[in-house]
Amino acid sequence: MSDLTAAGADSANAMVQQGAAAFQAGDAVRAEQLFRAALAAAPGDLRAVHGLGVVLSQSGRRAEAQAFLAPYVEKGALLETTLLLGQIFDDAGDGGRATICYKSILKKNPTHYQAAMRLAAVKDRAGDKPGARECYRLALEGSPNDIAAAIRYSNANWAKDPEGGVAIMERALANVGDNLTARAQVLETLLPQKEWWERIRRGLMPYHATDINELFYKYAADYVKDYEQTSTKRLGGPDHASARMSLGYARFIQNDRIAAEPLLRGGPDEPPRGNILDCIRFQPEFYDELRRESVFDIAAGLPELLALTPLAPDPKGVVYLSCNYTYFTAFTQPMIVSLRDIAPQTAVHIHLMDANKEQAQAAVAFCRKLSPLRFAVSVERVGFPNADQEARNYYHAIRFIRYYQHLLAYECPLWMMDVDALFNRDPAEMFAMLDGKDVAMRIRPARLEPWNQFNACIVGASTSTASLEYFRLMAAYLGRFFRDKGLKWGIDQLAMYGVYADMADRGQAPTLALLGEREVDYDYLDHGFVWCNSGIAKFRHLARISDPKSLPLADFDGNRFVEVFERTWKTTQDILHNRAS
Repeated sequence: MSDLTAAGADSANAMVQQGAAAFQAGDAVRAEQLFRAALAAAPGDLRAVHGLGVVLSQSGRRAEAQAFLAPYVEKGALLETTLLLGQIFDDAGDGGRATICYKSILKKNPTHYQAAMRLAAVKDRAGDKPGARECYRLALEGSPNDIAAAIRYSNANWAKDPEGGVAIMERALANVGDNLTARAQVLETLLPQKEWWERIRRGLMPYHATDINELFYKYAADYVKDYEQTSTKRLGGPDHASARMSLGYARFIQNDRIAAEPLLRGGPDEPPRGNILDCIRFQPEFYDELRRESVFDIAAGLPELLALTPLAPDPKGVVYLSCNYTYFTAFTQPMIVSLRDIAPQTAVHIHLMDANKEQAQAAVAFCRKLSPLRFAVSVERVGFPNADQEARNYYHAIRFIRYYQHLLAYECPLWMMDVDALFNRDPAEMFAMLDGKDVAMRIRPARLEPWNQFNACIVGASTSTASLEYFRLMAAYLGRFFRDKGLKWGIDQLAMYGVYADMADRGQAPTLALLGEREVDYDYLDHGFVWCNSGIAKFRHLARISDPKSLPLADFDGNRFVEVFERTWKTTQDILHNRAS
């Protein structure tokens, strides 16, 4: 090295150190000047390249940072610089180029924690479950004591190897030592996994209860006690608010919802949580108030309910589907096409939220093409300009009020279902489950949260006194929060649980027909009735609306939903364009 080159390197080294110190002190302008000066003194200095890339990125100049860093990364930059560029691509939604960056790091260091975790997240978003699972494994291999890697790898591994998933979390629990916060985090994943695995071992469905007594933890009792003790020890510490919530969950999963409510909602002097926790109501006085509300009180403030087409009641049952027009075109149309192809004698009521006159007419016209399927269409227009979170909260909650109103009107069994699903078998056998029962629903064992116990994806209602009272109180619960502008995502399932629990305390609970893996089928069984959809898949299907020629296919890790959806979607398009009858 010549004296001139050495002098330049020494000068660049000093400026890089000064630039890093300036950036840490919050002087991004001075830091940028120093990093650029370092590059002038020693062109290609990798530390200066990285420092300038960080300054540009953190200053909000992402496009400039991307253009600056890309040539250096192609030639061979520091691993942290390649990671930075990958993060910039990732944040811009360019998963393809982010993947190239992360893979180049893993090629040099196969267990690089950050690259493996970020590549796993990209693959998760793309629906590549096997790829994500392998990346989480690499991350955990590189950082064996990392809680986040253990939790994500265990969750990704669970469907293929539940016993292995439990073992991963039990090792993580053994490794946390005296870190109470980490212990609580591990237990929140381990608790349900342990309960589900023990159910599998005993030949029980892991995610579908067959008895109301399976609602709470039975086989993971030791871990429940550990979770309660850990949460209690955390009280008064730096994460006191989080500890109160954990203790609230611990109380709830031991069937003490009254004690859980103030811990989860917060005390009277605490500000609202701003989420579903604000909607928890377990005190009997609240339900006393609901019982005093009339049918007119429940619907107060809601827009006019318009009936567009009539439908005669069917004593066997009516399928009830509620959605906005976007979901109607993306999901409801192929869903009712699948029903027409399997059980054309079934009656269907479609309730459209925020469909304008032309959209409502188009929906009716489409349904008429599905003869002999019998249908009715109703509409309400709230006026949400976009399907943002407020709109989604409204649609999911208020559909239960409309469901109750139509249950009263039809005076026959009504089956409400999420529309992002497909019929795989004639639902008549499923409808028969209501014979002698008041309400049909799915209950999920081993859930920590009160809003995840009772599942709203398929709900059946008879016209018995207990059924009508159950759905009346549910509608009143939801109407109360609507009028108070307090609807939150998940309030429908929270109301399902809270109303049932209160009615049970009073000896008035409806009798339940509990839906299993055939009725609410996420495994796509040959003998399953309704093939349900969840997660990334439904949002990828919405791409049909913006680009009708392309549906990005997700890797469903072995299930058949995409294949059948594609076929049904094609039939739907043929019907729309009069290419099929």
